[in-house]
Amino acid sequence: MNLGCQSFRNSLNRREMLQVGGVGLFGMTWANLFQAQAQAAAASKATAKQVIFIWLHGGPPHQDTFDMKPDAPADVRGPFKPIQTVVPGLEVCEHLPRLAKLANKYSVLRSVHSKGYPEAGDHHAGLSWKTGNPRGLRGTPKYPMIGCVTSKLLPTPKEVPSFVALGNINSHATGLSENFLGPAYDPLSIPDDRRDDQTERMLTPPQLDLAGFDRNVDMLRSLEQQIRRQDAASPIIEGLDRFQQKAFDLLRAPKLREALDLEKEPAKNRERYGCQIQHYGNTNIKGNYHCRKVLMARRLIEAGVPFVYVDFAYWDWHSGNGLDKALPDLACLDAALPSLLEDLDARGLLENTMVVALGEMGRTPKVGQGKPYGREHWAAAQFVLVAGGGFQSGQVVGATDAHAAYVKDKDYKIASLGKTLYHLLGIDPDHELLTPDNRPLKLITEDVPLIKEVIA
Repeated sequence: MNLGCQSFRNSLNRREMLQVGGVGLFGMTWANLFQAQAQAAAASKATAKQVIFIWLHGGPPHQDTFDMKPDAPADVRGPFKPIQTVVPGLEVCEHLPRLAKLANKYSVLRSVHSKGYPEAGDHHAGLSWKTGNPRGLRGTPKYPMIGCVTSKLLPTPKEVPSFVALGNINSHATGLSENFLGPAYDPLSIPDDRRDDQTERMLTPPQLDLAGFDRNVDMLRSLEQQIRRQDAASPIIEGLDRFQQKAFDLLRAPKLREALDLEKEPAKNRERYGCQIQHYGNTNIKGNYHCRKVLMARRLIEAGVPFVYVDFAYWDWHSGNGLDKALPDLACLDAALPSLLEDLDARGLLENTMVVALGEMGRTPKVGQGKPYGREHWAAAQFVLVAGGGFQSGQVVGATDAHAAYVKDKDYKIASLGKTLYHLLGIDPDHELLTPDNRPLKLITEDVPLIKEVIA
């Protein structure tokens, strides 16, 4: 009997054929085998090896950033003027001058939206954006975040975590940390909030107190204190499973400690990233923690961490909140993101590092009636910025109508973005994972196309 095509048979020696012949005895089917082969083949073609996922939570308005409509009525176009970028035909907000000069390093997706997804137009739409699947607060499978999947499926270098979260992955995605993969692939989480006693919160999963790190000397001191407190609780630590124990070991790893040491960065570089910008949501530490996290993300990528999540700013641009909150958001973004792209490019890391920046929704076409300026939630249109890792640069994909209300060209769902990210990472989006009740689910459950226009 001939098993498979000639090229497949030729690739197996006699022992391998015997092993394959018995796979059914151990619960593996031919479908499992071919799926594993497809996964290996996809991995060999991977363009991206690492990811920085920047979560602009709160919903940045596309009309005031990367999809401006200067010819629309005043109550649509808003108070900001567009400026030309180095990419012909691409304009951005006047308060993003550095990003305008660096537009040849990234691309803008103007036609990916959350319309029709659970929690669409609400902050909890982050559950879908961060997983690539239609996940809601209830009634849907607890799909894992893309970072958790990469933690499971991609190899991790020694002495660094497979997934680091600078901030809370549950940010505007309540319950995301609970998923059917379980805690084994949770990130090493460095939260923003300040607590007096981190010991209990560090146990599952291990976490650090970023808010206490307003100067790096204090950061390292806090790290040492937390490690000593953990060691003092040795009976508890001894009971942790191997995944949690690995995370504790990583806290002691010189490579990770070096990456977290922002004092290694010249003061001018910290300033370049915008660490000195005063932000309305930045009252608990000295120096801007949003921008500091982007700088820390670059250092973690240099250390070899495969997936870094950055919870960045709070784009709370509702009517009545005003420009006093909008302008600091733009200033932070225009300092940190260009610096990140410049540094990754200069270090030869951008080619293999995917950078993705997005929020959970866009904002209403018309400015709200409240004073001062602001916009409300909107699911039908928004922007996604992508760079590196196999993405083409200097591109604009898709278009919205004259009021930036609805997509009119190259309409893409959330799932297409998730599928494209997995594709560039060399992970087959059709790869199946088992839920706790042994139900197989594809990484991307919807049948959607790749966003081919932005793939290099």
